[in-house]
Amino acid sequence: MKRYHIIDSIRGLAVLLMIIFHFSYDLTMFGYASFDVNKDLFWWVFPRVIVFLFMFSVGLSLRLVHLEYIRWKKFWIRFIKLVVLAGIISAYTYAAFPNNWIYFGTLHSIAVCSILALPFLRWPKLSLGIAMALIIPSTFFDLDIPWFILPHASMDYIPPFPWVGVCLLGIFAHYRNLHELSVPNNTFFRLLNKMGKHSLLIYMMHQPILFSIVWTFYRLSQ
Repeated sequence: MKRYHIIDSIRGLAVLLMIIFHFSYDLTMFGYASFDVNKDLFWWVFPRVIVFLFMFSVGLSLRLVHLEYIRWKKFWIRFIKLVVLAGIISAYTYAAFPNNWIYFGTLHSIAVCSILALPFLRWPKLSLGIAMALIIPSTFFDLDIPWFILPHASMDYIPPFPWVGVCLLGIFAHYRNLHELSVPNNTFFRLLNKMGKHSLLIYMMHQPILFSIVWTFYRLSQ
């Protein structure tokens, strides 16, 4: 199957922004920077842009791979991988940060949204309508279909509503042939493409590495 660079570039951009966000978050944890994701508008919007890019690329990829027919073996292998890695993140954060552990983060949501989006692959215009029906009330009126929530404040909480709407928006974008747009052939976009191709590995590895670097610097500077 042909690989479209723009999808890798979108996913790679999400990974790059995620690395910047998490590094900034780690610096804040150790007192080297200061921002509040609940009060500072930029830092409130920034992680949501990252999730938007991830979910949008999920919708694009789903329709690209499964439009003619759903390749169930390929789908379930990817789904199980996401569930296992999401479980690892939950277990690790529960052990390291028991008061803020991640019980439904980005990978959890991508797994669920992938299933929810499957029935709409051949209905791109309906996908757009449902996407708008989920995204607009959430964005402007803070109205979402309820999803389970635990009493503690999770370090990352990405419910499928409204975020499945962004996956559906990606389905419509594929219908409009966005995936066929070319990207510049320069060093920056080649880097994004490479990061996009290995986004899941980078997603799992980057934060432990970044946190360890900042923690080590902090300990050595005491």
